[in-house]
Amino acid sequence: MEKVIVTGANGMLASNIIGELLKDGYEVTGTVRSLGKYHGPRGEGLDLQECDFKDTDAMERLMEGCTCAIHVAAMTSQGENDYEKFRKVNVAATENLVKAAIRQGLKRFLYVSTANAIGYGEAEGKPMMYPFTESHYAVSKAEGERAILPYKDKIDIVIVNPTFMAGRYGSAQGSNRLFNMVKKSPVVFCPKGGKNVLDVQEAARGMVLALKKGRNGENYLITGKNYSYRELFSQAAEAIGRHPLLVTVPDFLLKAAGAFGDLLHKMGISSELSRSNVTMLMINNHYNTTKAEKELGFKAAPIDFKELLSY
Repeated sequence: MEKVIVTGANGMLASNIIGELLKDGYEVTGTVRSLGKYHGPRGEGLDLQECDFKDTDAMERLMEGCTCAIHVAAMTSQGENDYEKFRKVNVAATENLVKAAIRQGLKRFLYVSTANAIGYGEAEGKPMMYPFTESHYAVSKAEGERAILPYKDKIDIVIVNPTFMAGRYGSAQGSNRLFNMVKKSPVVFCPKGGKNVLDVQEAARGMVLALKKGRNGENYLITGKNYSYRELFSQAAEAIGRHPLLVTVPDFLLKAAGAFGDLLHKMGISSELSRSNVTMLMINNHYNTTKAEKELGFKAAPIDFKELLSY
């Protein structure tokens, strides 16, 4: 029975990955910053440990007896202005974890990056594109990839790049909030763009397949279905029997909001509003999963919106 260490275990994605690993018979050490905040699956094979993954010495001790690591924990804020904070967490600490895994003799390191580190509208191998080149989170994840790939001769490095995820073990303040308007409001505002959306349970399944089958040094897009925002909100509302008024938001209003957010940033005020962030709502942020389907046998099942909106 193999033992896997998973960072960020109290997060939505890591919790679902742990569930998949336990179901497949793995033993799992999950690291959390606070045991009281863990709401994921439980099982005989799960050992939860309170540990900040930036504490390399402590993490190395927890890696003893493990064969693989899945690094999910990251700084994800869209409102933080200081890139060095992202770099410290998403780049330097990630590289330190790989070094610790090598010292402990682990076979494989699965790094959870983001699809936004890859140019949208395409598959793996295309450089990231604006507006994500202005996102501290996306840029730091791409830099994290570059930082760890040189170690692939000492440990298998497999990188997964998931698209937008929502669902089980998520919070109303996290990615599940995308659907708040659909569940509650008589009016749903729809930007003109779109995105690829993936049930987090399917994302976790894809990542465990990548752990088992992914090739050393390769990236794998883990994707769901491409939607326009109007299609996404319409199908989600229909699934729960609601019929809100769908209103298209003109690009000029989004641009004005982004300009206001940039002004706040210049004043030293943190805000998720920015020119680059609102541009994300105006593009078709679509991807495909051809490589993962061919090499990993992964193809996401259709989203059950009724179940997804129940979380």
